[in-house]
Amino acid sequence: MSAGIQFAELLAYNEEENRRWKQFFSRHPQALDLPLDIAGDVGKLVLHIFAVELFFANAVSDGEKIDLDKLPSETLDEIFLIGERASGMYREFLAKAKPEDWVEAIGVGFGELRASRRKLVAQALTHSLRHWAQISTFLRQQGLKQEWNHDFLMSKAIE
Repeated sequence: MSAGIQFAELLAYNEEENRRWKQFFSRHPQALDLPLDIAGDVGKLVLHIFAVELFFANAVSDGEKIDLDKLPSETLDEIFLIGERASGMYREFLAKAKPEDWVEAIGVGFGELRASRRKLVAQALTHSLRHWAQISTFLRQQGLKQEWNHDFLMSKAIE
């Protein structure tokens, strides 16, 4: 057993939260259209969350560059499928990554910026957490309280 949290555990938490959010938006589709200063509206911020996850999943997996602007994103299912695709790529990478894969600095796609795969996975998952917290707070302020506790402690990621 490791003293630190594993990316697989954080990814499991992320996937659990995503499933709950999809259920929430299925019950409250109007929430996606609420104007939000971060991305224009809630739906666009959700799309941004998953597009960034997919961008970094693709980077750590050495996949072909994906045109994020051309991803199907008209429906709730299409939007959340982007996140599921990214999660699958992360799970696959986590299962096969060797120690040297984690520390190799690779191009991020923003000018000359390079970072280790370890840092890219951490960036993607913490980026998502940060934006989901913004969405959660905003929706509660709009009277759309979520029916679950978002704390990692309450998740099934680590028993």
